[in-house]
Amino acid sequence: MPGRRTAAAAAAVALAAAVLLAGCTPDAKENPAATPHEAREALVKTIHDTAARLAVEGWNEDSAPDVARCDAAEPSVAYGYGYGAPSGTEHLADAEKVAAYWKTLGMSVRVVTEPGPVVFGTGGPVKALSFSTAPGDYYIDGTSLCVPGDVGTLTDEQVVG
Repeated sequence: MPGRRTAAAAAAVALAAAVLLAGCTPDAKENPAATPHEAREALVKTIHDTAARLAVEGWNEDSAPDVARCDAAEPSVAYGYGYGAPSGTEHLADAEKVAAYWKTLGMSVRVVTEPGPVVFGTGGPVKALSFSTAPGDYYIDGTSLCVPGDVGTLTDEQVVG
């Protein structure tokens, strides 16, 4: 779907900028005992729980959550994950639902309404999330908290199973 790819690219750029501005060092102060698996699960659960609040069918993941290194100085990792569906009809109302839910999770939230509603959130159980209502599709994209871990070991674990 061309619309999903455009929305995904825009959301990914915005999310990457938010993560770079915030820095991606281990988020031990938010969740000192989190393992990489717990950080990944928190990200996936938060995104799926967000999607479940919207009256939209056909959600699917782009791929399994991807692991990446957070900080070259410390062995830390974070996961990225995207989830999309055909667009709903109440873009602004759905954006407001997402923003309200994310606030209950302790996230700092910002809603941009032009050219189409997009919600950005940071904090809470994840590093950053975005919800895009681009024409033709909805897309939720996020990055987990950075936690201690070895990207090589976790990548091997994903590939081998």
